[in-house]
Amino acid sequence: MLSVPFNVYSMNAEFSAALGWLLEPFRRPRLEANSIPVWVYVPEAWRDRPKAPYLYVRGDEIPHRSLFPASILTYAAWDIPTQAHRNAPDFLLVHSGSVRFDGGSMLLPGSTGAGKSTLTAMLLERGSSYLSDELGAIDPVTSRIYPFPKRISLKFGSLKFFPGLEERLEDRAILPPSQEERFVPPEIFGAKVAEPAPLRWVVFPGPEREGAPRLSPIAKAEATELLARNALNLYRFQDRGLILLSRVMREAEGYRLDGGDAKARADLLAERFLN
Repeated sequence: MLSVPFNVYSMNAEFSAALGWLLEPFRRPRLEANSIPVWVYVPEAWRDRPKAPYLYVRGDEIPHRSLFPASILTYAAWDIPTQAHRNAPDFLLVHSGSVRFDGGSMLLPGSTGAGKSTLTAMLLERGSSYLSDELGAIDPVTSRIYPFPKRISLKFGSLKFFPGLEERLEDRAILPPSQEERFVPPEIFGAKVAEPAPLRWVVFPGPEREGAPRLSPIAKAEATELLARNALNLYRFQDRGLILLSRVMREAEGYRLDGGDAKARADLLAERFLN
């Protein structure tokens, strides 16, 4: 993930199958050097106990333990990408949905709950290709946006925007039903994972949903500042990070997106930028 290799070992076959499905887009054919090791196991000395917890061991740390493999899976699905974010040496990362149109890539930055994943999935339905529903990975050398092609995470409340989707999902056959979201491969929308592309548009979805959706252009300096606020590892680049973001925004257009529900917003963006 993002040039950060992991190697996961588990003594639980169901856990291995479930995590393997979740992280399948990142699988490599062989073990890579300097991988971050993750072990999921019950220590041998505890295995005769009626209730012995599984340990989640990452490197020299034990950040999580639980009696329930489902809890370990939920933690692993969060922790491994998080460690990739924190350790990625090659990308400046923005908390953002990201898709690619014919004219370049689009970032949809925002905090958790801003609707990034739902809007990203809807743009895939309308013909864009997939980069990520979580990250804008900016190459500091080329300024292109690279894919981080995780399964798309949709909250249950978002499924109403995708009639017939729930019946087509296979995650329930693989993952524990206790998961609080559904995991969707982009291919289910007929979308492919995009090749890296220059940034062309940055659209900041706002919380205001009253009225019809509307796009309001914003100045490049303001867009750069908002991108910096949504950056996950700006500290790694220090002053160079702000210079990089301002350089990226020289060739991109910035907008606020207010009003409308997720469907109306996706229709507006597709009409404006996809054709």
